[in-house]
Order: sequence, then C-alpha cells, then structure tokens
Amino acid sequence: MMNKVPVILISGFLGSGKTTLLLRLLAHTRQIPLRAAVLMNEMGEYDVDSAIISEEMPDVTVKGLLEGCICCSKRNELAGALHTLLSQKPDLIFMETTGVANPEQVLEELRSPLLADRLYLVHSISVVDAELFHEYNSRFTADKELVRTLHGQLRTADFIVVNKTDAASSREVTKVVKSIRKLNDTAKLQTTEYSRVDLEPLLEPVLASASVAAKPVQTLQPAPAQVQSTDVGVPSVSVPVKSIRSTSSVSRSTAFKVISAHSHDHDPKQPHSFSRLESLTLHQYSPQPLEKQRLENFLTGLGSSLLRAKGYCVLPQEGTMLLQFSGNHLEWQPTALPVSQGYVTLIGEQLDKASIADQWEQCFTSL
Repeated sequence: MMNKVPVILISGFLGSGKTTLLLRLLAHTRQIPLRAAVLMNEMGEYDVDSAIISEEMPDVTVKGLLEGCICCSKRNELAGALHTLLSQKPDLIFMETTGVANPEQVLEELRSPLLADRLYLVHSISVVDAELFHEYNSRFTADKELVRTLHGQLRTADFIVVNKTDAASSREVTKVVKSIRKLNDTAKLQTTEYSRVDLEPLLEPVLASASVAAKPVQTLQPAPAQVQSTDVGVPSVSVPVKSIRSTSSVSRSTAFKVISAHSHDHDPKQPHSFSRLESLTLHQYSPQPLEKQRLENFLTGLGSSLLRAKGYCVLPQEGTMLLQFSGNHLEWQPTALPVSQGYVTLIGEQLDKASIADQWEQCFTSL
C-alpha cells in the first residue's frame, strides 16, 4: 500500500460545484503540505476548469481529457493520463469527472491491472445541487442512461455534498437528503453552500499513507449559513494563454460547432439507451464586439434545454471575462486571458442546433 498513490474521485451533475470543492481541497493540501495532481475531464472542446486550476495553483500538475467522458469515450485514455501524473510523483491525485460521467465505470478502470498496483481509492465524493436535484431527476426520467448516471454518482460515493442549500428551502433540502438516502444510506453526508465542507477528515487517510506530519494550519472549515446568490465562491483568477487553444482561424461558416452528441458505453446486460445530452462550442468569430446584455439574453432565451454554459468572452467595456451559467444563475468573472476571439461551450438536452446558430449570429448583428 505504501508505494501506491491515493486517489480522490469527485463526481456530480452539471454545475453542482465540483470544481469549487476541488479548489478548496487543493488549497488545503498546499497548507499541509501535500503534492497534489489533478486529472480533469470535460465534455467541451476547451479545458476551462483545468485552466482555472492551473492559474490559481501553478504548482499543481493538471492533466485534461476533453471532448468526452472518462467513463466511456475517453476511458481508453484514462490509464495513460494517470500514468503521466504518476510520473510527477504526487502524494495525491484528484480526479474530477464531467457532470454526465458515471463513476461506476471509472472505479472499474482503477481496479484494472494497469492501475491497481499504482493507485488506490481513498474517497469517492459526489456533489449534489440541492436546488435542482429533484427537478433533474424528474426531468430525465425517460432517459434511462442519464438516470443510471445520476444514481451511479450517488451509489458509489462514501461522502456526499448536498450543495447550494442557500438556493433551496429547508424543506426541499430535507427532501433531497431523504431521496439520496434511498440510494445510499451509508455515505457520510454534509449540507452546505459554496462546497464548504470539513476537509480534514477527507485527507486523513492520505496523510497516513504518505506519512506526512500535519502541522497546524488555518483550515477551510464550513462557514455559518449565509445568503448567497449562486455557488461561485471561488476567487476570480487569470487563465494562462497556453491552456486555451487559439480560435483565430475560425470563420463565419464555423461559428457553430457540434462537439459531441454524448452517449455512454453500455453494459450489454443493460437495456440499450442513449443520453440526450450534448455539448456545443460557439466561437466569437465576428470583429464586432459581443455585448454582455446580448449574450445574457441569448443564454436565457435558450430556455430549459440549456443546462450549463461556460467559456471566455471578449466584451467591449469589461475586456475578457469568464462566463459561468448553471441552473439559471449567470456569473461573470474578470480574467487576464489575452484572447481576441472568445468562445462559449453549451451543454444541454436535445438542443435545437439550427436555431441556436441563428440566435448566436444575431448577437453580432449591428443594432
């Protein structure tokens, strides 16, 4: 066991607060100190979350797997990515899956001969959006694959974070916890905002295996309940240019690009079904500025079909801004990213591609 590297797996549906939790864990490991590495998996074309982490924690090695889920389309790349991180001799590896990844398949891969002698799982953490949990479960009832994924994220967890409780009533939070306990009645569970959880117990097994003597530090303990608008309690950060691929060659004809119509690999014993979620990347191709209000109207105008949006936009007054949209909550954060053409990655259900393309182009039409 002593020569194996511990792994903490973080899963949870789109926009639940996984990256916020990961940033808190990374900050805590730095204080101990432990050498942490990160495997970040994203559905979109660009590694937005990896770039945020790399800028905030430049000493942390981050490996990104893009345009697919490590539970299916990127599963054959998982072992290679983890061995790349292992070559950096970390004390701990964090793995954050996409919001539509089923960690059950990821855990199977960790038990494979290629990885079992190098890694061992310390915790499987699932992050839940208290405000949208029941809405999503009701909405996706007909999508057997996605329901299996949402339930898998909870069944495999030994620690469950019921997040964004500030956006839900206490009655709704109680109902969410009751529903979760029907799927997993043994995992530790904590209700919170901004992914503020007690981090020390999560890292105790890592400290023991790494034989690191923890010294007194200022820990990130759960804060008293506060009224906050969204789960975005992460400091604004700049993003290094190397983390974002250039979009300067994108022309008007390729302003709209379908990145994936996502579907999971299946156990042949399970009924054949496909997730209807897909990701699309829209490029800021036009020399005309993209006005902030127009973009906000564009996103809200997509209605309930849009579940998640994130990317970097060049605005005439504010400059380059990081955009985060989830659960009808929209947030802008300043960034020092020197990009001339931005982009937005959308994740949604049965998106009307032709209509979205038309609406996106209208964002650049002169008034």
